[in-house]
Parts: sequence; structure tokens; C-alpha cells
Amino acid sequence: MSFKKIKKRISELEEQLLEENIFESKIPQQILTEMKEIGIEKLPYSYSALRRFIDPETMNIHYNKHYKGYLEKLNKALKNRQGGDMELEDIVRTISKFPKLIKNNAGGAFNHALFWKMLSPKPQRVSGNILTAIKKDFKTFENFKKKFEEEAQTKFGSGWVWLILGKRGNLRIVSSSNQDNPLMNTFMNGGYPLLGLDLWEHAYYLKYRNKKDDYIKNFWSVVNWDFVNDLYSLKTNNKITESQNVRQIIAEAIDYQACNRTQIQNYKDIFNKNSEIKKIFRETIDRILENIYKEYWYKQNEYAPNTLSGVYDYEKKGRSVINKLNTNYTNFCTLVTDINQVLKKYGQDPLMFLGQTPQKQVEEMYRMSVYLEQFAPRIFSPNSKTFQKIMTSLTKNDQYGDKQEERAVEKMKMFFKDANVTKEGGLGVTSDALAGKDAVIEYSDGKKEYAQIKPFGYMDETETSYILSNTGQVKKYQPSMIKYLVFISTKGDTYIFKNENVEIVDGKYNIPKENWLNK
Repeated sequence: MSFKKIKKRISELEEQLLEENIFESKIPQQILTEMKEIGIEKLPYSYSALRRFIDPETMNIHYNKHYKGYLEKLNKALKNRQGGDMELEDIVRTISKFPKLIKNNAGGAFNHALFWKMLSPKPQRVSGNILTAIKKDFKTFENFKKKFEEEAQTKFGSGWVWLILGKRGNLRIVSSSNQDNPLMNTFMNGGYPLLGLDLWEHAYYLKYRNKKDDYIKNFWSVVNWDFVNDLYSLKTNNKITESQNVRQIIAEAIDYQACNRTQIQNYKDIFNKNSEIKKIFRETIDRILENIYKEYWYKQNEYAPNTLSGVYDYEKKGRSVINKLNTNYTNFCTLVTDINQVLKKYGQDPLMFLGQTPQKQVEEMYRMSVYLEQFAPRIFSPNSKTFQKIMTSLTKNDQYGDKQEERAVEKMKMFFKDANVTKEGGLGVTSDALAGKDAVIEYSDGKKEYAQIKPFGYMDETETSYILSNTGQVKKYQPSMIKYLVFISTKGDTYIFKNENVEIVDGKYNIPKENWLNK
């Protein structure tokens, strides 16, 4: 009986036992969802079959000591951990929810399980869909080999070099450290590994000693191109990432659907409570903007002194409001709605953030990043209704924010009577964006103090503190840099607090009562 059939039979028996109440109530039900043991991949050839590339002794040690060692440690770490029938690939895909010990050993097990299959005793010539794709993305096969070798040669320390199927359906060459894999959801701008070369010294040192370059060049003599081609065809067949589908989607017009207030508030709560969501979204949007607006993109301090990197002079002179998209929860909702229309049309599961655990939300954010980068040419086209709505929203929000900050500064002048209070922040000003300096309070002796100005919706109180909610981006500011937190309502009510012992609880500012200065 095959291993899969055995697993299926075990599952059937478990269901039968549950139905017949054979398990006593004192036995926890989670015992039925313990992580199943990850099986050993049998070496598909003898230790001496790849002699033209690697010696039998190295293959023996590599397979029996290193690979099986990773598996043994992985299964030990997974023992009694909930996860059910997760396969090794599923663990690798969702590696961020596992501790470092599991990450290292799952990576080592998965990388080597692929590596054995990527090698062939019989010399093979590259052909088929993978050759077509290589020529499309690297011009020639020789150019691809050269770039792959260069990446491997310049990789310092232990790790791997990979040919991956990228998020846009293109082929790319990347390297990873230690036993990381491009499929891991912690791997920035990764993809599915199609071909990999182990660059750890244990993989080649007995035969090649310090001649790592010879090891890299000899690798081509044993590549299993049939396996690589099959893997590529499998991962590109009937997927929304398939190049033809992507081109079609990019050409299609998507009707803009506005988010209602409840949806926006829900995404605002997610942004304020799950910092990882904001981080991934910010990094993704910044990559897209740099790629889409190459002629308008400037690095930090490149446009002018003390300016951030970003898009400048797109709609007018100066820093574009499009740069504020990377932290804007309203337009995050807009983008989710846009993408879900496409996913629904092509029979894919929609993005689902609401009602999910924080870890599941992070996994959905990685999935959203893939689609954002795929559909960026359509979404950020000037003719796109989604883009037009985003720009209108960001412009209005920026104008309103400026007015609110100006109103707050006028109120601050009334409180700090012996000082000169001026508005410091602005689009692209590093002091505002990096440190949070929206206003500067300058005293007659030259001393300066800084304030962060925030809108707010509600202020509640407990016996010891005030709780301010609906405040936009929620984050802590260094008291050594920001002396005051200033909150202003839509009606103009302004509250000045010392920035001391401030806590963030459930996406809200929790400020000690004694910090309120202008009661």
C-alpha cells in the first residue's frame, strides 16, 4: 500500500473513531490534528551515478547525514504541533508562522528534496517550454548560464542560487542564505524554485576543495532538464499568473467599486493592529512606484537636500501625493476591491482579511502583493478608474491634513505663548516622515521641541488615562525626538499631551491623564 493510501486510511479510521465516540473525553481532540511526519525522499540514483559532478563519498554524506539530519530535526520539532496533513511544501510556503528551528530544518529538507530531483545521471539537453521561457527572459541560454554562474560565484557564505518562476510569470535568478528558499513567505520578492545549486561547502569540498568555480561550472553536466521543464509547465498551467492571462487582465477595464465606511474602518483597524500588514504593503507599493514611474523616481536626497525617496513632479512641481498610498488604509480597501473583481472573474479565491487571524492576514497580504505587482500596469494607468479614484482620494486627504495641521498650529500658539510655533512637516520632508516632526516649538533661548499632529475621532477616559481612537496611522514616537502629541478633531478641538509613557492598545493611543497639558 502506498504512503498516500496509508495516510488516507488513517484519516478514515480517525473519522470512524470520532463518530463512534471511542476516544474518551479526557483525550484532547487536537491529538487528531498533530503534524504528520515528513517522509524521506529516496535518492533517485546511486551515490556514484553523478561521479562526473560529485564523488560518491560526498553524495553519501550529503544525503544520509545532512539531508536526513534536517528531516530528523524537523520531525522532532513538529512532534505534537498542530498542523494536520501539512506537506513540507505547505510548511515552507507559510514558514513565518513557525519558529526559527523549524524554518531552518524545513528549508534544509525541502531544498535538498528538490536538489536530488534536479540532478540526472544521464546528460540532458535543455528543451521545451523552459528553454522558450529562458530565451524570453535572458535572450539566450548561454546568457542565462553566465548570469546563474555569476550569482553563484558572488554568493558569500553558505546558501543556494536559484532559477525561480517569479510572481509575474517571469524567470529570475536569486540567491538565498543558509537554508532559506524563495518559496518562503518571508523571502522578499521570491517565487517558485525551478532549479537550484547547493553552495554549502559540504556539498563540494571533498572533491573540489577551494575550487568552488569548477563545482559551479560542472553543475550543468548533471542538470535534470526534464524535471525542470515539467516543474515549469506544472506551475504555469491554468494559473492566473500565466503570461497570456496576465496580459489579458492588464488590458481589461475594471469597473471601480467604492468601499463603504464600514469596510474602510475595518481595514483601518487591521492596519493599526497588524504592523506586518503595513510593512509588506508599504514595501510592495514602493517597489511598484519605483518601477512604474521610473522617470519621476528619485532616491533619498537626490531630488533636493533632506527629501525622501519617491515620485516627484508627476502631477505638479514637488513630491507627488501618490507616495502616500503606501500607508493609506482607505486606498488599501480600494485595491483589495479591484483585485477581488479580477479573482472572482477568473474563479480564484478572493483576498480575505476580515475575520482572519493576524498570521492569516499576513499570508493574504503576501498573496495580495503578488497580484498588485502583476496588475500594476493596469491599476496605475492614468485611464484606470481605480487609479483616478486613488489620486483623488490622496489629494483630498493631503489637503485636509495640511489644513488640520495649520489649525492645530494656531491652537498651539495660544498655549505656547512664549515660543514661536511653526508647521514643520510636508510632503517629502524627512524630518516629518522619518521622525514625525509636524510642528516645531522654538523658544527665545534657541531651544527647540517638536510635536506630532494627528487627527482623531473619539476620546474616552478611564480612571488613569485617556484613550484616543480613529487617529490615522498609529505608531509610537520617540520621546527624545517628539516632545508632544497633538490631536485635533474634525471640529477643531485640539488636545496637547506630553509624549511620555504612551501605550498603544488595540490600535488606540492610551495616554496617562497627567500628560494632558491644555485642559
